[in-house]
Amino acid sequence: MTKKLNTIIFLYKLDFLSEVDVSFQSPVPDAVSLDRAFAVNWYADGWIDCWNSNRPERVREIVTEDFVLDSPTTRHTGWRVQGHEATVAYVKYVLTAYPDLQWQVTAPPMFADGIARVGYFWNGTGHFSGRIDPPGVEGTGRPFEFAGIEVFEFRGDRACRLYATYDLIGLMKQVGLYKGVTAR
Repeated sequence: MTKKLNTIIFLYKLDFLSEVDVSFQSPVPDAVSLDRAFAVNWYADGWIDCWNSNRPERVREIVTEDFVLDSPTTRHTGWRVQGHEATVAYVKYVLTAYPDLQWQVTAPPMFADGIARVGYFWNGTGHFSGRIDPPGVEGTGRPFEFAGIEVFEFRGDRACRLYATYDLIGLMKQVGLYKGVTAR
């Protein structure tokens, strides 16, 4: 793959997906501690199952209508993911590129006191056997494994905000879409 194509992949702005009012308000979570048993079940039986069972439409059942998803992918591309439809589109986008993606919980969650916030640790595995579209890059078939943390905030029994962190460059290297930059 050429260096130019690598640059296009990482600099491509998801214009058709980012046509969202940039003045959106970040949702406000409940100012109470989250029930721990609820939070553990919500993540395993809700969020993780939505991905692992390849049913993105399930997000409508587990997130608020003003839900905001903030991840390395969204930060890198400028893609604003807010609301049910944008969240479903994001999950479909990822699962189209990585159809066999599977998430596993790797550690107990961390809870905040006095606010409905919890952090979950995960590991994701799969193959880049689909297509990243846009920009229209066919899968390489290469396997990947990466880890991250997702911090969710809740309002009632639904998540209203997600801040995720993971090594996007490392993932792109594993699937063969980023060769890196070397100094001479």
